[in-house]
Amino acid sequence: MKSVQQFILEFSVVPVVVATLVGLWRYRRLGPAPRYLVPLLVACLLMEIASRTLGYFHRPNLFLAPIDTAIEFTFLALMYRRALRPSALSRCIPLLLIGFLLGSAFTYSPRLDTLQFSPVQHFIESVLVLVFVGVYFQREATRQTINRRLEREPMLWVSAALLLYFLSNIFIFLSSNYVLNLSRELSIQVWAIHGLLYIFTNVLYTVALCVNPVVPSPASPLAPAGGVT
Repeated sequence: MKSVQQFILEFSVVPVVVATLVGLWRYRRLGPAPRYLVPLLVACLLMEIASRTLGYFHRPNLFLAPIDTAIEFTFLALMYRRALRPSALSRCIPLLLIGFLLGSAFTYSPRLDTLQFSPVQHFIESVLVLVFVGVYFQREATRQTINRRLEREPMLWVSAALLLYFLSNIFIFLSSNYVLNLSRELSIQVWAIHGLLYIFTNVLYTVALCVNPVVPSPASPLAPAGGVT
Protein backbone atom coordinates (compact mmCIF):
# COMPACT_ATOMS: atom_id res chain seq x y z
CA MET A 1 0.00 0.00 0.00
CA LYS A 2 1.34 3.40 -0.98
CA SER A 3 2.08 5.97 1.71
CA VAL A 4 0.54 9.44 1.75
CA GLN A 5 3.90 10.90 0.75
CA GLN A 6 4.18 8.62 -2.28
CA PHE A 7 0.63 9.45 -3.32
CA ILE A 8 1.36 13.19 -3.14
CA LEU A 9 4.53 12.81 -5.20
CA GLU A 10 2.72 10.77 -7.85
CA PHE A 11 -0.39 12.99 -7.91
CA SER A 12 1.59 16.24 -8.21
CA VAL A 13 1.81 15.84 -11.99
CA VAL A 14 -1.99 15.97 -12.40
CA PRO A 15 -2.38 19.73 -11.77
CA VAL A 16 0.44 20.32 -14.25
CA VAL A 17 -1.48 18.41 -16.92
CA VAL A 18 -4.68 20.33 -16.13
CA ALA A 19 -2.94 23.72 -16.15
CA THR A 20 -1.18 22.91 -19.44
CA LEU A 21 -4.42 21.90 -21.15
CA VAL A 22 -6.20 25.02 -19.88
CA GLY A 23 -3.31 27.20 -21.02
CA LEU A 24 -3.28 25.71 -24.52
CA TRP A 25 -7.08 26.08 -24.75
CA ARG A 26 -7.09 29.74 -23.66
CA TYR A 27 -3.77 30.84 -25.14
CA ARG A 28 -5.25 33.34 -27.60
CA ARG A 29 -7.29 35.00 -24.84
CA LEU A 30 -4.31 35.57 -22.57
CA GLY A 31 -2.47 38.84 -22.19
CA PRO A 32 1.14 39.26 -23.36
CA ALA A 33 2.68 38.47 -19.96
CA PRO A 34 0.54 35.46 -18.90
CA ARG A 35 1.14 33.85 -22.30
CA TYR A 36 4.66 32.97 -21.16
CA LEU A 37 3.05 30.71 -18.57
CA VAL A 38 1.87 28.32 -21.31
CA PRO A 39 5.29 27.33 -22.74
CA LEU A 40 6.57 27.16 -19.14
CA LEU A 41 3.86 24.63 -18.28
CA VAL A 42 4.52 22.63 -21.45
CA ALA A 43 8.22 22.47 -20.58
CA CYS A 44 7.43 21.46 -16.98
CA LEU A 45 5.14 18.70 -18.20
CA LEU A 46 7.77 17.35 -20.59
CA MET A 47 10.33 17.38 -17.78
CA GLU A 48 7.89 15.56 -15.51
CA ILE A 49 7.38 12.88 -18.17
CA ALA A 50 11.13 12.49 -18.75
CA SER A 51 11.93 12.41 -15.02
CA ARG A 52 9.19 9.93 -14.16
CA THR A 53 10.08 7.70 -17.10
CA LEU A 54 13.71 7.52 -15.97
CA GLY A 55 12.57 6.91 -12.40
CA TYR A 56 10.25 4.10 -13.50
CA PHE A 57 13.19 2.31 -15.14
CA HIS A 58 15.37 3.05 -12.09
CA ARG A 59 17.64 5.37 -14.02
CA PRO A 60 19.18 8.55 -12.53
CA ASN A 61 17.16 11.68 -13.28
CA LEU A 62 18.69 14.40 -11.10
CA PHE A 63 20.77 15.61 -14.05
CA LEU A 64 17.50 17.06 -15.41
CA ALA A 65 17.05 19.40 -12.42
CA PRO A 66 19.49 22.14 -13.55
CA ILE A 67 17.99 22.06 -17.06
CA ASP A 68 14.49 22.33 -15.64
CA THR A 69 15.51 25.27 -13.44
CA ALA A 70 17.14 27.11 -16.34
CA ILE A 71 14.03 26.69 -18.52
CA GLU A 72 11.71 27.69 -15.66
CA PHE A 73 13.66 30.85 -14.87
CA THR A 74 13.85 31.80 -18.54
CA PHE A 75 10.08 31.92 -18.98
CA LEU A 76 9.47 33.54 -15.59
CA ALA A 77 12.03 36.25 -16.38
CA LEU A 78 10.46 36.93 -19.78
CA MET A 79 7.02 37.03 -18.17
CA TYR A 80 8.02 39.63 -15.59
CA ARG A 81 10.04 41.61 -18.12
CA ARG A 82 6.74 42.12 -19.93
CA ALA A 83 4.61 42.57 -16.82
CA LEU A 84 6.91 45.14 -15.19
CA ARG A 85 7.38 47.42 -18.20
CA PRO A 86 8.56 50.16 -18.24
CA SER A 87 10.30 49.86 -14.85
CA ALA A 88 14.07 49.87 -14.44
CA LEU A 89 13.98 46.23 -13.33
CA SER A 90 12.33 45.16 -16.58
CA ARG A 91 15.27 46.66 -18.48
CA CYS A 92 17.74 44.74 -16.27
CA ILE A 93 16.00 41.38 -16.57
CA PRO A 94 17.65 40.40 -19.92
CA LEU A 95 21.09 40.87 -18.33
CA LEU A 96 20.05 38.88 -15.26
CA LEU A 97 18.71 36.13 -17.50
CA ILE A 98 21.88 35.94 -19.61
CA GLY A 99 24.04 35.86 -16.48
CA PHE A 100 21.90 33.13 -14.91
CA LEU A 101 21.97 30.95 -18.03
CA LEU A 102 25.72 31.36 -18.51
CA GLY A 103 26.36 30.53 -14.85
CA SER A 104 24.08 27.49 -15.11
CA ALA A 105 25.87 26.29 -18.24
CA PHE A 106 29.37 26.72 -16.79
CA THR A 107 28.51 24.89 -13.56
CA TYR A 108 26.40 22.13 -15.11
CA SER A 109 27.73 18.64 -14.45
CA PRO A 110 25.47 15.82 -15.70
CA ARG A 111 26.67 13.22 -13.22
CA LEU A 112 24.59 10.06 -13.18
CA ASP A 113 26.17 8.51 -10.08
CA THR A 114 24.85 10.88 -7.41
CA LEU A 115 21.63 11.30 -5.43
CA GLN A 116 22.42 14.92 -4.59
CA PHE A 117 22.28 18.14 -6.54
CA SER A 118 23.70 21.61 -6.01
CA PRO A 119 21.13 23.94 -4.41
CA VAL A 120 22.99 27.08 -5.51
CA GLN A 121 21.17 27.42 -8.83
CA HIS A 122 17.78 26.93 -7.16
CA PHE A 123 18.66 29.45 -4.45
CA ILE A 124 19.67 32.13 -6.96
CA GLU A 125 16.53 31.50 -9.01
CA SER A 126 14.37 31.74 -5.89
CA VAL A 127 15.91 35.05 -4.82
CA LEU A 128 15.58 36.61 -8.28
CA VAL A 129 11.97 35.46 -8.76
CA LEU A 130 11.04 36.75 -5.31
CA VAL A 131 12.53 40.12 -6.29
CA PHE A 132 10.38 40.14 -9.44
CA VAL A 133 7.29 39.27 -7.42
CA GLY A 134 8.07 41.86 -4.75
CA VAL A 135 8.47 44.62 -7.33
CA TYR A 136 5.22 43.54 -9.00
CA PHE A 137 3.26 43.71 -5.73
CA GLN A 138 4.87 47.02 -4.81
CA ARG A 139 3.92 48.50 -8.17
CA GLU A 140 0.35 47.24 -7.99
CA ALA A 141 -0.05 48.58 -4.45
CA THR A 142 1.09 52.07 -5.42
CA ARG A 143 -0.42 52.33 -8.90
CA GLN A 144 -3.10 55.03 -9.20
CA THR A 145 -6.09 53.43 -10.88
CA ILE A 146 -9.86 53.45 -10.60
CA ASN A 147 -12.44 50.67 -10.59
CA ARG A 148 -9.80 47.96 -10.26
CA ARG A 149 -10.61 44.35 -9.43
CA LEU A 150 -7.34 42.73 -8.48
CA GLU A 151 -8.87 39.25 -8.42
CA ARG A 152 -9.36 39.65 -12.18
CA GLU A 153 -5.63 40.24 -12.76
CA PRO A 154 -3.95 37.01 -14.00
CA MET A 155 -0.49 38.18 -12.94
CA LEU A 156 -1.73 38.65 -9.38
CA TRP A 157 -2.56 34.93 -9.18
CA VAL A 158 0.74 33.99 -10.82
CA SER A 159 2.68 36.21 -8.41
CA ALA A 160 0.82 34.77 -5.41
CA ALA A 161 1.69 31.26 -6.60
CA LEU A 162 5.36 32.11 -7.07
CA LEU A 163 5.58 33.89 -3.71
CA LEU A 164 4.25 30.81 -1.91
CA TYR A 165 6.33 28.36 -3.93
CA PHE A 166 9.74 30.00 -3.83
CA LEU A 167 9.48 31.49 -0.34
CA SER A 168 8.79 28.01 1.02
CA ASN A 169 11.00 25.95 -1.25
CA ILE A 170 14.09 28.08 -0.80
CA PHE A 171 14.54 26.29 2.56
CA ILE A 172 13.83 22.88 1.04
CA PHE A 173 16.42 23.42 -1.70
CA LEU A 174 19.09 24.51 0.79
CA SER A 175 18.47 21.65 3.23
CA SER A 176 17.67 18.82 0.79
CA ASN A 177 21.15 17.26 0.67
CA TYR A 178 21.58 17.54 4.46
CA VAL A 179 18.20 15.92 5.10
CA LEU A 180 19.02 13.11 2.65
CA ASN A 181 22.17 12.34 4.62
CA LEU A 182 20.13 12.15 7.83
CA SER A 183 17.35 9.87 6.65
CA ARG A 184 15.85 8.76 3.36
CA GLU A 185 12.39 8.60 4.95
CA LEU A 186 12.71 12.18 6.21
CA SER A 187 13.87 13.27 2.76
CA ILE A 188 10.73 11.73 1.22
CA GLN A 189 8.57 13.62 3.71
CA VAL A 190 10.31 16.90 2.90
CA TRP A 191 9.85 16.38 -0.84
CA ALA A 192 6.21 15.48 -0.21
CA ILE A 193 5.82 18.96 1.27
CA HIS A 194 7.45 20.27 -1.90
CA GLY A 195 4.91 18.22 -3.87
CA LEU A 196 2.02 19.84 -2.00
CA LEU A 197 3.41 23.30 -2.74
CA TYR A 198 3.87 22.29 -6.38
CA ILE A 199 0.25 21.14 -6.56
CA PHE A 200 -1.07 24.37 -5.06
CA THR A 201 1.15 26.46 -7.33
CA ASN A 202 -0.27 24.80 -10.44
CA VAL A 203 -3.81 25.22 -9.11
CA LEU A 204 -3.16 28.98 -8.85
CA TYR A 205 -1.62 28.90 -12.34
CA THR A 206 -4.86 27.36 -13.61
CA VAL A 207 -6.88 30.10 -11.93
CA ALA A 208 -4.65 32.73 -13.55
CA LEU A 209 -5.20 31.15 -16.96
CA CYS A 210 -8.98 31.09 -16.47
CA VAL A 211 -9.31 34.69 -15.27
CA ASN A 212 -10.66 37.24 -17.74
CA PRO A 213 -8.92 40.53 -16.92
CA VAL A 214 -11.01 43.68 -16.61
CA VAL A 215 -10.67 45.96 -19.62
CA PRO A 216 -9.74 49.40 -18.24
CA SER A 217 -12.42 52.02 -18.73
CA PRO A 218 -11.48 55.49 -19.92
CA ALA A 219 -10.27 57.71 -17.10
CA SER A 220 -12.82 60.11 -15.72
CA PRO A 221 -12.10 63.86 -15.70
CA LEU A 222 -11.53 63.61 -11.94
CA ALA A 223 -9.06 60.77 -12.18
CA PRO A 224 -5.50 61.53 -11.05
CA ALA A 225 -2.80 62.07 -13.61
CA GLY A 226 -1.68 58.81 -15.16
CA GLY A 227 -5.00 57.27 -14.06
CA VAL A 228 -5.86 53.99 -15.77
CA THR A 229 -2.98 52.03 -17.20
